[in-house]
Amino acid sequence: MVDLVEEFEKKLEIASSLRDRLGEDAETAERDPHSRRLPRPCGLTIHTGLGCKFGCLYCYIWDMGFRGEPRAYPLSGLQLAYAIASNPAVALGRNGTLLAYGSITEPFMDVSRERSFEYLASVAELLGNPIQLSTKAYLSSEDASRLKELVGYGSFLVTIVSLSMSRLLEPNAPSPAKRFETIRNLRRAGFHVCLFLRPILPGISLNEFREILERADECGVCGVVLGSLRVTEGIIERLRAAGYPGLSEILKRIPRNPSGREQVAIRASDLKRLVAGIAEDLGIEIYPSACAASIAAHGLGCWACRFGPCGDREAIPDFEPPDLIELARRFGLRVHGVRVEEPRVFLRVNGDARMVKRFKEFVKALIKRELVIG
Repeated sequence: MVDLVEEFEKKLEIASSLRDRLGEDAETAERDPHSRRLPRPCGLTIHTGLGCKFGCLYCYIWDMGFRGEPRAYPLSGLQLAYAIASNPAVALGRNGTLLAYGSITEPFMDVSRERSFEYLASVAELLGNPIQLSTKAYLSSEDASRLKELVGYGSFLVTIVSLSMSRLLEPNAPSPAKRFETIRNLRRAGFHVCLFLRPILPGISLNEFREILERADECGVCGVVLGSLRVTEGIIERLRAAGYPGLSEILKRIPRNPSGREQVAIRASDLKRLVAGIAEDLGIEIYPSACAASIAAHGLGCWACRFGPCGDREAIPDFEPPDLIELARRFGLRVHGVRVEEPRVFLRVNGDARMVKRFKEFVKALIKRELVIG
């Protein structure tokens, strides 16, 4: 049973304690986007750096303004923990909001590597939230042991999308062979590791996808997360300039031409089914999303979206519906009705629209159910 009001009070106590420890440095953390950004379906995205040096042609961050030399994120580990704890939309603790590292950067590139270790250690010690990292880096057995000592738990997604064209598509990233070693080293350290086959690129043969999955399986991978390619004008031009042989197939699958920095997902459900079939033949667990892998890695259960139930269904926490009324009051909101129709919870709420969004994310993280607010 999760006590929603108690979790809210504990969060306030943790944030207050961290603010006292930081003193004047707390103000920088309070202005940082981590203190107000809403979680995405994969969790709250944690930035250990700004930009990436790997230069993957299919990456969208170039079109988000992250150009120039990549650099480590400016907050200290303690400041990051405080920024997360002070975010009204974030629930703390092992059953709290999922944290996702690696959305706009490579956590373990040289300029941000130590900052990543620092952030992971601070978050694990001070907050205890579920941790997931996506990476293309080479992590040695020593790195894996260090991570195990610092955080003890976590979900890792290791991206490998091609063997034959990795140098063309990912010019500055470690080779796929090195990334298979990363999978092996992390598994030996006891981490839950999935192959991140995202994006599935038209132009890569099914035989190559099979080889990727077979080699990942040999390294002890726990499962695979499949994902479609999203394109921008910039991605299309980069693929064209590099002479990527699958570009014509990509263009056929675009539902509409992207404008500027707009990201448009290509039609790839048929490719995902074919690759999923290969994974099934090999007995590899298929996770419908990155967050599903994180839920499984941490022994949790969740039914907050159409992909559920994910993880251990018995681990989806019980809660007292009347607690939602009191919790909403703490957010400055008023609840006029609560109805539970598993796995959905329906609420009628009045109040500031921004606070409603924060309240929704906070509650959803704790009860692991879909929250429908009218």
